[in-house]
Amino acid sequence: MIRFIVFLIAATFSIPTLSHELSNGYLTLKNESNETLSGELLLKPKDIGQVAGLDANNDGNLTWGEVNRNHNLANGYIQNHLIIRGSETRCTVSVAPPSLRDISAESLLVYPLSVNCAFLNEVSVNYTGMLSDFPTHKLLTSITLNQQTSVYVLDSERSFITIAPENNHWVSQFGEMVYQGIWHIFIGLDHILFLVATLLTVNLFRKNKRWEKEQSKKLIIKSTVILVSTFTLAHSITLTATALDFISLDSRIVELGIAISVVITAINNVYPIIMRLGFITFGFGLLHGMGFASVFGDLNAESGSLAMNVLAFNIGVELGQLVIVALLLPLLILLRNLKAYSKAIMPIASSIIAVIAINWTLQRW
Repeated sequence: MIRFIVFLIAATFSIPTLSHELSNGYLTLKNESNETLSGELLLKPKDIGQVAGLDANNDGNLTWGEVNRNHNLANGYIQNHLIIRGSETRCTVSVAPPSLRDISAESLLVYPLSVNCAFLNEVSVNYTGMLSDFPTHKLLTSITLNQQTSVYVLDSERSFITIAPENNHWVSQFGEMVYQGIWHIFIGLDHILFLVATLLTVNLFRKNKRWEKEQSKKLIIKSTVILVSTFTLAHSITLTATALDFISLDSRIVELGIAISVVITAINNVYPIIMRLGFITFGFGLLHGMGFASVFGDLNAESGSLAMNVLAFNIGVELGQLVIVALLLPLLILLRNLKAYSKAIMPIASSIIAVIAINWTLQRW
């Protein structure tokens, strides 16, 4: 009964919960000639709606009609906060009316850009959009000059970059992609909750249809290593295969599958049916890898060093995952000593995760 009550309370407060909560956008630019760039600026409707005043009646519900009617406001905002310069002078940026595109289970406004410059030997980008209203906002930027792609993250700490093909050193690009891998696992709450749900019972063992405290720390660590390694191997396989275009699956199906994987894993903690967690973790890990790959693809990180970018991004994902495990495992080892852990803390935590994931499932259906 207690679990059921907690389950209902969690359901009530988790309805608006989303899997990717931080403010983020995407900018892609590619030179068409020595004087022109073309590309896209992708932003969350809620974000651009708030900062540019597109929500004319301030009801908190941005409609497609408001987006179209107030395009001049969005155009003015983008013109003022996205400054692009060529080798000598400031470029002219033309912003076309937007369309909608789904990325990682989020609908983003896509503003086509046309950039005219006097001379494009190098490109400088100064981006200050969203930061006053959303301090954590990050713009994932991919700029291709003369078939060489540079990938950066623009945020409150770095809002200005200059790109020249001869300065596109592979070390800096490798570091950027590692950083993006780390950042994307931290903003992917669905991936984090799957990992947490998977590890919530690693400090317990099943006896007479009840969860009991696992006495051996070595066994807990061993089980953790096995599960994390299994998950890592699985999503590394599909991340690489999908990013390199060896396999392809609709992102909506992938995101729905990821949400369902969190539901099943969390419920299985409370009502265990699947005891061999390694197999189910590997299977679900394949889905999560495709989810990471969809984000990687959205960066348009395509160049002659695509394989290197995939490797760096994957390393970043693994490092972010290891940080989460390093923080969670000592806590789980300590919590197992509480009698309430197996009877209340773990089931309640799993129930809350399950309800959040059920909401994601309904949103993505």
